[in-house]
Amino acid sequence: MKISVIDLGFNSAKLVIYDVQDDDSFDVYQQEGIKVRLGEGLDDKGKLAKKPMSRAIDTLKVFRDIIQLNPIKSVLPIATSAVREASNKNEFLTQVLKETGFNFKILSEREEALYSYVGAIKALQIPDVLFFDIGGGSLEIVHAEQFKIKKVISLPLGSLRLTRKFDDKKGKLTNKNLESLQRYVLNLLPSKRDLNLSDDTKLVGVGGTLRALARYEQKLSGYPLDKTHNYKIGRKSLDFTINRLAKMTSGDISKISVIGASRAETIVAGSYVIRTLMEKYDLSNLYVSNHGLREGALSIFLEDPKTYHNGNPTAEQIRSTIGIIEPRKANPEKENFLYSLSSIKLLSKRERKIFDYAEKILLSKHSFSNPQSIFYFVMDEDLPLDHDDHLILGLALVHTRHPKTSDWLFTRYKTILSQQDKISIKKISILVTLRKILERTKSKVELRLHGTRIVELIVNPSRSNHNFLLKDALRKFENAFDVKVILSIRPYQGSSQNSILEL
Repeated sequence: MKISVIDLGFNSAKLVIYDVQDDDSFDVYQQEGIKVRLGEGLDDKGKLAKKPMSRAIDTLKVFRDIIQLNPIKSVLPIATSAVREASNKNEFLTQVLKETGFNFKILSEREEALYSYVGAIKALQIPDVLFFDIGGGSLEIVHAEQFKIKKVISLPLGSLRLTRKFDDKKGKLTNKNLESLQRYVLNLLPSKRDLNLSDDTKLVGVGGTLRALARYEQKLSGYPLDKTHNYKIGRKSLDFTINRLAKMTSGDISKISVIGASRAETIVAGSYVIRTLMEKYDLSNLYVSNHGLREGALSIFLEDPKTYHNGNPTAEQIRSTIGIIEPRKANPEKENFLYSLSSIKLLSKRERKIFDYAEKILLSKHSFSNPQSIFYFVMDEDLPLDHDDHLILGLALVHTRHPKTSDWLFTRYKTILSQQDKISIKKISILVTLRKILERTKSKVELRLHGTRIVELIVNPSRSNHNFLLKDALRKFENAFDVKVILSIRPYQGSSQNSILEL
């Protein structure tokens, strides 16, 4: 089924149509975004002005027509800071309902923060976070430990709002203006002591300003992977990027393809908010999520429509919606095999985690016409994996089908990956192949270590044992794990012979 979310913000209006599966997972089917600057002039008069309201309604009529072309089951229209703060919001929303048919839900500050947090953390699965969502009008902050909400804060620190407050009325933020802006942000942010952040806390952010910053940093550094989700930005790198942008005019910034004209005027102010967050709380890295408010609102709705409409999700509902990944039910034979590899230090925790994701993908019903299609499918998924781990996963799955293609793709990302990563790719690839053989033959497996580099694999198949295929796989296992393998075949049903094969 298809469900659409309309997000009417301070700066822009966005429509996203999601294709929702039976298990409540979803993918973007279509999305549109238009800068309507609904909050323009709001801080001066406390009311939405006629021209911004007219721009917003015209945009919503476009969204209505797009929705009518699609078989949409539900429409979730949500409005944030501009509408929330306006004294004439009821008048505006009545007009919107009359002219477009959309009945908007005004999110409270807490709802906006929590929905955005849910969307981001559901995709990243990071338990201890200082999360922020910077929009055009406001900055939402959520502090959570082990996925439990500790504090929710909303501040008037949106990128368009700050640009209008501190520019020189000619669309330029001078150095003096920027110093004033930074002091203003510092004064409004809560202290580090108030938040009581743990050493494990990670800074995670969403918003158009942050995504544009990430893309520009990737462009400047020659980053080879075209992906911003779970991209990690360091403080030094962020400083370099922001200082470069601060020296440009909005006209110069608008010519940067990865930022664009619609973001050019506000990105500097928004960037200073992000940098101030990192500096004030002494956080060295920042993680970017491509999922936020819209995905969170949809997830809450799918979890429980009543909770979405009531607007007050409980802590348990938030944790349930995030879908904290619990350990899967153990397969004793598989777990014994993998545990043995880990216990004799042939498989690291990192490699085991990537291998688990490889198995999940292989258990899906997707079919791939060629090895490269596997890679691009995997890399297009927003998984809770660091970029290098994500690449290892994709390249390992390609390696199972065509090692030369995997090696060729590896060279494109050698600035991100190491030679040790290449070894991990081979390990995970052969484990995927070996597991497939052992499962198809319904084999019971036992692993024994003799000395430091000799491994005995004891196999008790219940079906024909495919000795030649198994021996070929184990030769690759020897190469990937740098060990000598002794294969012991125990009798399967219908046979009374034991055999020991040295490869």
